[in-house]
Amino acid sequence: MNKGDSTLQLYPRIPDTKTKHTSDFNPRTYYSIQDRVNDDPIFEREYINKLINEGWYKLSDNKLILDEILKGRHFKYRLNGTGFSSAGKGTFRSGGIIIGKNEEDERYIMYKAYNGCIFPLQIKDVLEIYIKNDNSTSSNPKIIKKTVKFKRPEKPTAYPVYLTDPKTDEQVIVYYGKDNYSKDRFMMSKKYEYAYKTGDWTLS
Repeated sequence: MNKGDSTLQLYPRIPDTKTKHTSDFNPRTYYSIQDRVNDDPIFEREYINKLINEGWYKLSDNKLILDEILKGRHFKYRLNGTGFSSAGKGTFRSGGIIIGKNEEDERYIMYKAYNGCIFPLQIKDVLEIYIKNDNSTSSNPKIIKKTVKFKRPEKPTAYPVYLTDPKTDEQVIVYYGKDNYSKDRFMMSKKYEYAYKTGDWTLS
């Protein structure tokens, strides 16, 4: 492991003493949203659905978080299981506010967590990133991808196309091709490719 991979992640995190908490906050007994998401699959689904309803979206490419337009934005993320922390694949992190690229090593971004600590995050350790949408990015399709919607197929054929339901892990038919050619064309579309890679899709 080279210097750029380790030293940024080893220095101590000092919470900001000016961070305000509710009057009943007790750091010894506090059960964070982050821990609940990682510990409880049912709560996880409810929480992610809540984020979507509040205008949070996945980045189509994790490297887009380096874009200057996202400075100051709130974000959350999942780890891919290859990082220095040894956290498993899919581990959820509450994130915080994006500060921007690290000046000494552009493989990292820096962010301020909700307890006031400043953290580095190495892009290659991230599985997916959630950003809260606002007017500054809604007109830039390269930054944010909204949930893909497929029209519910009605006329069965011998050439179905499936996607894995992100909530149930079941295989769901999202399209019926007239023949293998139309089936293959559908599966080569950017819309299907995005839905297949991210699981960020729904039937309407």
